[in-house]
Amino acid sequence: MSFFRDLNAFLEQKLEDFIRANPQLELNLLLLELEDQERETQERLLRLQQEVNTCEQQILSLVSEIRRWRDRIQTAMAAQRPDLAELAQQREAELRQRGEQWWTQRLNALNQIPVTQQLLQKIRDRRREVMNRVPTASAPPPPPPPPSMTSDLNDPIEAEFRRLELQTALEELKRSMGR
Repeated sequence: MSFFRDLNAFLEQKLEDFIRANPQLELNLLLLELEDQERETQERLLRLQQEVNTCEQQILSLVSEIRRWRDRIQTAMAAQRPDLAELAQQREAELRQRGEQWWTQRLNALNQIPVTQQLLQKIRDRRREVMNRVPTASAPPPPPPPPSMTSDLNDPIEAEFRRLELQTALEELKRSMGR
C-alpha cells in the first residue's frame, strides 16, 4: 500500500515541478479554473433570481387564496355558522403563515444576490488579471456570455409593477394579520 502512496506522491511532485517549469501552463490552468468558477457563480445568481420570482408568484397566489377564505369567514358569520367561520379562520391563518414563509425565503434569496454579484465581479476581475499575464497566442477562447435572463427580469416596467404588486400583497397580508 505504501508503494502506491509513494508512487502517487512522486507523480504529484513531478506534475507540480512540470507546471512550475511551464508558467504558461500554470496560468492556463488557473484561467480554466476561474472560468469554471465564473460559470458556476452565474448559474447560482440565475437560480437565486428564479427563486425570488417563484416566491413572489407564490405570495401573490396566496393573497388571492386568503381573500377567498376571508370572504368565506364573512359568509359563515352571516349564515350564523360560527363552526364554519372558525374553520375558515384557521385555514386563513395557515395561508398567512405559509405566506410569511415564502416572504422569508424571498428575502433570504434577495440578500444573497448582491453577495453573489460581488463574488462574480471579483472572479471576473481576477480572470482579467490572469488573461493579461497569458500571451495572446496561448490564451483560450473567451468564455461564453452569461446565460440570458428572461426579458421580464430586464424590463424595468415589469420590475416596477412586480414591486408594486408585492408591496400591495404585503400590505394586504399585514392588514389581514392585524385585524
